[in-house]
Amino acid sequence: MSKLSAVVVGLNMGKAHVAAYADLPEYRLAAVCDLNAELANEIASQHEGCEVFTDYAEMLDKIKPDIVNVSTPNVLHCDMVVAAAESGARGVYCEKPIAMNLREARIMQNACETAGIPLAIGHQRRVSDPYATMRKAITDGLIGEVYLIKGICAGDFLSDGTHTIDSLLYLNGDCGVLWVLGQVYRGEFASEEEVKANRYAYTGKRFGHNVERGAISSFQLENGVRCETVSGGELLMPGRWYQDIEIFGKNGRIWRNNDNSDPAVMINTNGKWEALPLTGNTGWDSGLRRAHGLFAQTVLNGDEHPMSMKNAMKGFEVVMSIYESARLNEKIVLPLKQDEFPLDLMLRERGEIE
Repeated sequence: MSKLSAVVVGLNMGKAHVAAYADLPEYRLAAVCDLNAELANEIASQHEGCEVFTDYAEMLDKIKPDIVNVSTPNVLHCDMVVAAAESGARGVYCEKPIAMNLREARIMQNACETAGIPLAIGHQRRVSDPYATMRKAITDGLIGEVYLIKGICAGDFLSDGTHTIDSLLYLNGDCGVLWVLGQVYRGEFASEEEVKANRYAYTGKRFGHNVERGAISSFQLENGVRCETVSGGELLMPGRWYQDIEIFGKNGRIWRNNDNSDPAVMINTNGKWEALPLTGNTGWDSGLRRAHGLFAQTVLNGDEHPMSMKNAMKGFEVVMSIYESARLNEKIVLPLKQDEFPLDLMLRERGEIE
């Protein structure tokens, strides 16, 4: 079987994808692309036959890759995915979040459907061992009927909360969402001195777009489960950080404290927390390598991918609905009618941006 030629654009996030392609037998890492030529050359030098580009269009034209991996900042996703679909690629893998708004997301979806190629979105946790373990524990009834799931994450909600939302939907079998209630706040920006001292200091912008300082939401699923999320600095509970998931059932609870939780998953059905053995035999897995392995089968055999655009769009609509709920100060009954990024609309209405 000939290998799928893969290219990666955006090497800050993309370097992990580069390592996965180089390691998997289904792929041949053909090229990397980044405006930072020094970084691109450094990464390419570690992989034989990998070419270097600083111009995305040039790379697509010269390499004509089978697989295009878009790992650039959020504001660039739409144009780059469309260009990849029109270039003759056989599949596109795009980092989360899908785009900046539902309008862009639909443009991306339509471009790939028109080209007849799959588009996967980088919610790799849904193919990781810990999350598969939590999902199986729910379906096996280990904690009885689930009535509430809470998710906590750091970072802005568009960039990081999108992972949390996708995970909550995956754990519920990707069922539908009835309504969403959300609130966001911007707060004070960090001073120039604070920004120089801490690259994570809050400036009101991240990845080239406006962001909030914190967000909170509650939404109702069709299966009867209520979901709650929290993101942002001072809104986080002490001792909880990035992608903390807690599942409440009538007979117990399941908890993954964060991405580096040890043990990876815990269960409490008798008044004390115990390790829940992971499903599968691969050990702890972030899901990234598995996601790309499965995507090769999607491209080659037409297998449906767990991180398909169809699944990702459900969570992305919830993310946008949280911002729209905050903008209108109303409960949003899905489907969402707002195509633009509600946070930008809110800031324009307040006169904070043009």
